[in-house]
Amino acid sequence: MKDLKVFLIPVLILLFTANNLSAQKSEGEKDFRFTIKTNPLSALGGPFWVIVVPLTGEYKAFFEAKVSEKTSIQVGAGYIGPSVLLNLDKITSQDESEGIQGIKTGGFRVQGMFKYFLSRDLSAPEGFYIGPHASYASVEIKNKQNDVEKIKASKLNLNGIFGYQLITSGGFALDVYTGLGFVSRNWDLQGSDWDEDVFKNRIGVNVPFGFTFGYAF
Repeated sequence: MKDLKVFLIPVLILLFTANNLSAQKSEGEKDFRFTIKTNPLSALGGPFWVIVVPLTGEYKAFFEAKVSEKTSIQVGAGYIGPSVLLNLDKITSQDESEGIQGIKTGGFRVQGMFKYFLSRDLSAPEGFYIGPHASYASVEIKNKQNDVEKIKASKLNLNGIFGYQLITSGGFALDVYTGLGFVSRNWDLQGSDWDEDVFKNRIGVNVPFGFTFGYAF
């Protein structure tokens, strides 16, 4: 519960601030129909971690399209590579007997979201919203010298989310969200004595939190 509060408090502060900024916007502004967004901070780590160590980084982009006065659909795609905090692809063994002279990390993530906007005085894609969110990620981390030593991992998220999207009169967009859902993460360890206590499969409750920013038009 303490961890949940740590996530929710900054989210609520951001949502309150965004709502006040949006209320100051004048009437008759541009009707935004499309939004492109990203979050470069995801290159630091995610979606695959071991304890608190980021095994991967993600380089992603989102496209959102207004469907009706109160709804929109958002899709996203990302390339999963090494984290810029811990670049596994730059790590090599100094002992040739260990057999690891280089590591290659590669994978992908796809996701989709349907948003229903709740704000009375705002139309999609602005204001408070709720909706379902789903994502699937897959990655392979392997020894460059052979096809035997490798780690394959997959991660599925199914969430119900709520959030707030601010769009300024100039088109700058900020989207902040959290929620509750389900996560399934699986590791496939091949060709070495991996520590299975570290690479644990997981099925359980998920508390998503994220933000993106970009441009609406």
